[in-house]
Amino acid sequence: MDQVKRKFTFNQLSNEVTKKLQNNFARTITFIENLSNEIFYEIFDYLDGYEIYNTFSNLNHHFQQLLDSPSLILKIKLDNSTYNESSMNNYQQYLLRNKHKIFSIEFELSFEKNNHLSWFTFDLSLSRLESIYIGSNQSDILISLLINLADLPRLLSLTIRPLNILEYLNDIYRLIFALPVLKSFIFFLDRYVTISLPMAINQQLSTIEHLVTYQYCSVNELFIILSYIPQIRCLKIGNNLDIDTSIQTILPITLSNLVDISITMDDAKFDEFELFIRKIHAKLKILRVTIQSEHIDFLNAHQWEQLIFKSLPQLEEFYFRYIESFAEEYKYPGVSDQFITSFWIERQWTFEIKIDNESIDYIVRPYRKRWYEYTQDNILNSSVEYAKSTRLTIEYINDIDFDEDLQMGMTRILTVAQIYSLDIPVENVYVDVLIEIVRLLPELTTLKIHSLSLHKPIMLNFIQLSMNYTSKVRKVYLLTMNEIEEFSILLNLCPFMKYFKVDHTKQMDFKFLLQCILKKIKHDYNEYLRLLCFRVPTADDEMIQKLNRMIDLEKLLWNYKIKRVAENLYIEWL
Repeated sequence: MDQVKRKFTFNQLSNEVTKKLQNNFARTITFIENLSNEIFYEIFDYLDGYEIYNTFSNLNHHFQQLLDSPSLILKIKLDNSTYNESSMNNYQQYLLRNKHKIFSIEFELSFEKNNHLSWFTFDLSLSRLESIYIGSNQSDILISLLINLADLPRLLSLTIRPLNILEYLNDIYRLIFALPVLKSFIFFLDRYVTISLPMAINQQLSTIEHLVTYQYCSVNELFIILSYIPQIRCLKIGNNLDIDTSIQTILPITLSNLVDISITMDDAKFDEFELFIRKIHAKLKILRVTIQSEHIDFLNAHQWEQLIFKSLPQLEEFYFRYIESFAEEYKYPGVSDQFITSFWIERQWTFEIKIDNESIDYIVRPYRKRWYEYTQDNILNSSVEYAKSTRLTIEYINDIDFDEDLQMGMTRILTVAQIYSLDIPVENVYVDVLIEIVRLLPELTTLKIHSLSLHKPIMLNFIQLSMNYTSKVRKVYLLTMNEIEEFSILLNLCPFMKYFKVDHTKQMDFKFLLQCILKKIKHDYNEYLRLLCFRVPTADDEMIQKLNRMIDLEKLLWNYKIKRVAENLYIEWL
């Protein structure tokens, strides 16, 4: 179960409490019990109730006071693998005395013996219980538990992960919808089970506002579920929603509070999905769609523009992922670069593509700051820059050669969009493979690579002749530099490079590394490169002074400055 954070955090504490925490740390703390109670409660948030009890009970008077304090809230996990039997009875008695402190309970009802459900009577005495997680393969016990949960006064969140409930699913839904104050329901069911509930009437409406379901269901079954939760604000469908021609006969439903939808679909058609959106009368602000389908018209940007204009005018955030399998060959509808028109630029929704050994993912999402925007002044702010922000991420490369599948995939990608930014998170990419990739992307301006391999022979003359006048790459980010020679190779590959960034240098002496790079730049009379960035966590004023003396003594740069920002060193010159 996800951790449920305490009702207050350090950022939310009052000024008085904040000052108290600061004063505590300002003093030299010799014993752990000298820490304030607030710090211990914050630590306890990350511990199970049994761990707290078993570690701190009977330790000393101070910790016993903490355990008995009304400020302590308990998060309980009950399964047979957690406990030392010798302490179980004492722990059970402690929980029964402190039922009013229990904030969350996690049950694993997969065991025939030692069922911990008998520990509790679910009634008003569990006055602070807000969250329950239930993992179960026993339908009858799950049904019995859900019946009792109706008496809890503050049960706001319920998560159920059933292993085998092919029967009783309708009863489970009825009991959940009847919980009087429930706000959030998360349901994991990785199989298709038919729902045969009738559409809800006013007397059956639920208080649920947040629904996450991993149940496979049809669009008709989804509309039935939605009829019971008209106050829904956030809906996530984690497994495939089957939208088919039946959507044409389903009556519209008004969900006035619904602002956030996440949908996963398989083999749907755009016009059926469009009808689904139109039949949910909601003021969506966030829409997330993941689709794997042979119907490539989902990549028709004009259709999305019309749908958003007409049916989703309040939409603020749009996340779209279309998965295309290498096993299929689709013809892209229309001209390329459809997702960089003024419609998408005005909303700052950018287009990206990811490719691996099985599929190509086409992605639209709100713009995120890129690695090469090293200062706030460089955030994209013009339509021209947004129009040239399309990024390709290559997540798989053959260990030896530039394989045919990757080449075919990139050829298909270029029918959809021109690529301006390339990210290769694969480790130890052979330089000749990198050359072939870059050659296929004539408009490339930024390049990010995890690391290079020099184990195969490299023809630098070939690199220079083939790339010198064609590569438009201006900014290069090498996460890990294994050898100094890699800089020379990248400079030959990207002769118009203006910015070079490195995170890790494999225990190379930084002063020597910088000296070699600056000598290479000076030797080549390079007039483009003007900014270097290195992650150097140990950098301090003394190191910067030594670097200044080295640069000045050897006359490597003129009119330059070295600036430290967090763990990064920037060397910039005119």
